[in-house]
Amino acid sequence: MTEQTTGMSFSRRNFIKGAAALTATGALVGCAPAKETLAETGEETVEVPETKIYSGACRAQCGQGCYLNVHVRDGRVVRTTAGHFDDGPEFDRICPKGLVQPARVYSAERLQYPMRRVGERGSGEFERISWDEAIAEIAEKWKGYTEEFGPKSIAMFLGSGNTGTLGGGAPEGSIMARLLNVMGASRVLPDRDIATPMSWAYVFGAGPYGNRSSDAINAKHHVIWGGDTAVSQKQLAHFFLEARDAGTELVVIDIAYRVMPSKADWFIPVHPATDGALALGAIHEIFEQGWEATDFLRDHTEAPLLIKEDGKFLRMSDLGVEPTETATNAQGEEVPVDPYVVWDEETSSAVPLAQAVKPALGGVAPIQGIAVRTEMELVREAVEPWTLEHTSEVTGVSVEDIQHLAHLYTQEGDVQTDMKFGLNHYNNGMYSSKCINSLLLVSGQMGRSGSGLFTGEPNFGEGNVQACITMPSASGEVPQGVGAILNWTDFCNNIVHTGKKLGEDFPIKSFYASCTNVVSNQTDQNKTLELMNAIEFIVIQDMTMNDTALYADILLPACHWFETEDLRVRYYCNPYLLWNEKAVEPLYESKPDFEIYKLIAEAMGYGDFFQFTADEYLNVLLSTPYGKEKGITIDNIREKNYLRCDNDPTIAFEGAVFGTPTGRAMFYREDPKPDYMMGQELDLEKEKLSVFWEPAREADLSNPIREKYPFTICCEHMRTRAHTQWYDVDYLKEFEAAPVCRINPEDAAELGIEEGDTVRLYNDRGSVTMLAVLNPGEQRKAVHCPRSFLTREHIDGDLARTTFNEYNQACRNQSYFDCAVAIEKL
Repeated sequence: MTEQTTGMSFSRRNFIKGAAALTATGALVGCAPAKETLAETGEETVEVPETKIYSGACRAQCGQGCYLNVHVRDGRVVRTTAGHFDDGPEFDRICPKGLVQPARVYSAERLQYPMRRVGERGSGEFERISWDEAIAEIAEKWKGYTEEFGPKSIAMFLGSGNTGTLGGGAPEGSIMARLLNVMGASRVLPDRDIATPMSWAYVFGAGPYGNRSSDAINAKHHVIWGGDTAVSQKQLAHFFLEARDAGTELVVIDIAYRVMPSKADWFIPVHPATDGALALGAIHEIFEQGWEATDFLRDHTEAPLLIKEDGKFLRMSDLGVEPTETATNAQGEEVPVDPYVVWDEETSSAVPLAQAVKPALGGVAPIQGIAVRTEMELVREAVEPWTLEHTSEVTGVSVEDIQHLAHLYTQEGDVQTDMKFGLNHYNNGMYSSKCINSLLLVSGQMGRSGSGLFTGEPNFGEGNVQACITMPSASGEVPQGVGAILNWTDFCNNIVHTGKKLGEDFPIKSFYASCTNVVSNQTDQNKTLELMNAIEFIVIQDMTMNDTALYADILLPACHWFETEDLRVRYYCNPYLLWNEKAVEPLYESKPDFEIYKLIAEAMGYGDFFQFTADEYLNVLLSTPYGKEKGITIDNIREKNYLRCDNDPTIAFEGAVFGTPTGRAMFYREDPKPDYMMGQELDLEKEKLSVFWEPAREADLSNPIREKYPFTICCEHMRTRAHTQWYDVDYLKEFEAAPVCRINPEDAAELGIEEGDTVRLYNDRGSVTMLAVLNPGEQRKAVHCPRSFLTREHIDGDLARTTFNEYNQACRNQSYFDCAVAIEKL
């Protein structure tokens, strides 16, 4: 902590004298000239209290990880300002949410003491109880459930509303994660933001995936694809704008004219959820013109690998050469190495991939009677239907713009692509993302400065997670481990209501959520409410009375981030570990989450597993290979209250060496696996090739459902909230006061809707009522609605009641934008 004592005093007389002097010199522009009649008032001098400044970290899961100065006077937080990094001033930024943190500390919505529900769930009727009563009731219920049904009957949801290690749920090595593992409880996954990162792993292997922010200036072109960086990633937007001002062309591909398109040199509007089709059209044009990066494809991708008619790779054992070497697989087992076969044009022979001088990309004759095709041939075949005309019809992008995009990626220098999570929020999100990845490979835009992906900054990572959650108790006992991993959709739609998982008995009796608002933030709110009403005993731990808190049986008040200490390790937009000092005492009877977890553990009989100090636990978390190499400890971090971690390279996959077993990027997987299993039907042929694409479920304009429900909703991020956090800050409501539906004026005219009218958006799942805003930046038949308002802030219904809670067959991902509705004026 640094202390700042204000060594001055002022009175109204001093202010008037100073202002008069400044006005006379023109320093106060717009002020009237000083008048001789200004009188001295003789008021008493007022001493300004001492100000102490503490280190703070904004810990919402917006991904920014902003560093804050927390200003305290007389034991109260009075303001926040941007913290300063001596070795990274380019990250000295905070957004409006960070600036109004004091309003969150002193919010009227703060939970003041533990409470027990006395009315119907959702009614908000509670009675005050003591901490001893609350913890005793939780322990009694959970012990009973554990004895009768096993610890898996207690389900915990590790929310992302607090990304601190001690207090939060999001970090994998958090104290809450340890509590879950010690108890052997079930973990419910939120299944958000999975599709686009999963596509990167599918094509590029292990990350890191993106070039760092300092490389942005080196690109000749930036393509921001599927998002509004100025709203969703405020910490990073300036890198694009500074590069643009230095001569980099800024291209934005999005479904509406929003903030970043307004800053772009070239804006490409695309129909919702058709980004993958646009990428396929560009690839088709690249092949038609012969612009593909042949050497890159040959040397740095698996495009030359040969595939047999049964869909399996041709290996040396198929040619009678048995494996002679072994390698260690992910399970630590020694397995034989059966090399992939390619056709070497240099020697006109079939050879192991590693021995080829010039592997062929196509036209390979049968080898020992085995018919084969290369990955590249499969890619060419798959994109053949995506002519300029067909792509334009599907995406709404003009033929000329598709041609220009293909030319830009291959003929106009280095292109850096920022794939945003707008792509992620559709049922076909992984397919669209994989197609864009494939465009980068076909054009050779990976593995060097100025190209590749832009994904933010590297960070320390989750830490030494396994050491934290498996650390023995003080007496040497080993934690039970997680009882089961449950996907949200399976948990919500099936397991709780049937008491079964994949046909086996699986009773769920209790639900515990901390630092999250599942009622508002998960899709298909009606399903979520059915879940909340079906579970026998619900414990919610949070700072405020949000929508989820209303459904608690026991409600535990957690203190604000500034009222306790914690370490932020999970962030994506700056390269720092951030230490959050305790700036003020917790208000009311609220407690740090860390303390609450330990109270529950003690009452459950697991106190021996938590006999450590915060520093001891954090030092275990920091003991990664990188942490050990750099000697990182919590004391090191406290020296400045931040510590830079340059553990990832500036250029991802530098030299085009990818994180796959072959070191090459992949277009094809012979044996793809879904990333979840809940008895869904599977057509794994769809998952094999990276250029497979199919339309979204409801956002697809050609889907017959659009005759009944002609509009699609983009449930977009808000500038002034992180999910629903900051709902209780009235200052920010001056900018985003109420839920609105932004609609194209032509669509509005057809429906008789005018600015400010009340409109109802509805489908078979539910409805929401809000105010209409006419916006010519919206496409026809597509609307934008901010999705971070609580239910009680809507005129009626909730935006989350219109969305569906079902997954793509292979990717466990909440599809926030893939939603069709009708609109009526009320």
